[in-house]
Amino acid sequence: MPEHRWAPPSHPDPPEDQPLGIEAPPAPDRVSGYPAVWVQVEFTRSGPQTCPGFVEQADGDVVYVQLVHMGFVHHVWVPMDRLKKRSLRPQARR
Repeated sequence: MPEHRWAPPSHPDPPEDQPLGIEAPPAPDRVSGYPAVWVQVEFTRSGPQTCPGFVEQADGDVVYVQLVHMGFVHHVWVPMDRLKKRSLRPQARR
C-alpha cells in the first residue's frame, strides 16, 4: 500500500488464522478510490468475522479486498454479497 499515507504495521511471523476466499477472476479491473467496506470473511481458526476493509479490484460479482485482522494485513477475493458499504469520518483539522 505505498500509495497511501498510512499503512498497517507488518509482522515478521505469518498469522495462523488465514482468511478463506474464492479464486481470482482472469482479468479483474482496478477500482479507483479504494471504497471503504465492511466485509464478512471466514477464517481458518476463528470462523466468520466482519472486518473493515478496502476494495482494490472488482470483476462482476467478486471483489478483491484488503483487510486487517488481528494486526495482520490480508488480501482476499470474496463475493460481492459479503460487502456492506461504510463511511469514513472526515479528518479533523489540527
